[in-house]
Amino acid sequence: MRPGLAAGLLAAALLATGGCADDGGGDLRTGPVDPGPRPTLSPSASPALPPAPLAGLGSPDSVVTRRAVAVPVRVGTGSPAPAGLATADLIYQEYAESGSLHLLAVYQSREAARIGPVTEIRPADVKTLAIFNAFVGYGGAPESFLTQLENSKLPAVSPAQRADLFPGGYTSTGALYRAVPAGGTPPPAFVYAAQGEPVADAGAKVAQRLTVTAPGRPAQVWTYDEPTRTWRSQLGGVTVAVASVVVLTMPYKTVSIRRPVARDLPSAQVLGEGPALAVSGSSAATGSWRKGGLRQMCNVVDGSGFPVRLQPGTTWVVYAPTGSTVVVA
Repeated sequence: MRPGLAAGLLAAALLATGGCADDGGGDLRTGPVDPGPRPTLSPSASPALPPAPLAGLGSPDSVVTRRAVAVPVRVGTGSPAPAGLATADLIYQEYAESGSLHLLAVYQSREAARIGPVTEIRPADVKTLAIFNAFVGYGGAPESFLTQLENSKLPAVSPAQRADLFPGGYTSTGALYRAVPAGGTPPPAFVYAAQGEPVADAGAKVAQRLTVTAPGRPAQVWTYDEPTRTWRSQLGGVTVAVASVVVLTMPYKTVSIRRPVARDLPSAQVLGEGPALAVSGSSAATGSWRKGGLRQMCNVVDGSGFPVRLQPGTTWVVYAPTGSTVVVA
């Protein structure tokens, strides 16, 4: 077995705890589940630098061991073009109201000089970030959402507390790291592959195009760019390029807010399980996902039960509503 992959799977196995739910306190952490030995892979050289846990990129020790920071970003008609997504380690996409998207950008291995427009924290953000114990820079929230944030014990800051960190409604990793409280290294989000390895050993197929169509929404199209080995799409008037796209199909529910302004919001139910599809490099694989509790990792496995392997770099995770059409060509 290739040394780099063996180390990744060992780390995953050490993080796993058998899938018991923990929606309350405590510090239970799990990682990608390895159900057993996988086929032997050709050996490759170990990276010169240790891999950062949320992107798999070789990074200095000072970066690999620092706390992650996270920022919710709004994308939609009438909103400015999103900034700072190119260097995020992870980007989670939730379908929001009025045809907009709610993005959660997570940083640890790289810097971003301008991130935004910064928007409110939402329940799916809290449930996503709890396992990473990230420091959150957010733009406010309804009272009920703030209660969930406080109950999660995630450290966070908003313009109401530190306006200097959010000039013009934007922030940066530099600003957040100047304010970040002491905290530990986040656990690995995925198992990362060597360049050119398929996303799965069994069931992987060549992929050049991914289309995700949520009910009542226009299709979101991703295309593979061979020269840069990235998946590209147009969102909010800008081109985004990422190493991998992972689509997790899940139920949404409507959350009714009464204060400070009455409104109804769609909310992804990120605790549970469902179908999954991953594209990384020029290959795709279908499988399933499961996140059993607030402080458990969302495990994404292929059809044989092995963790999907992603190319190092930015991973874009789509929370696709039940009933969405996901097509790979």
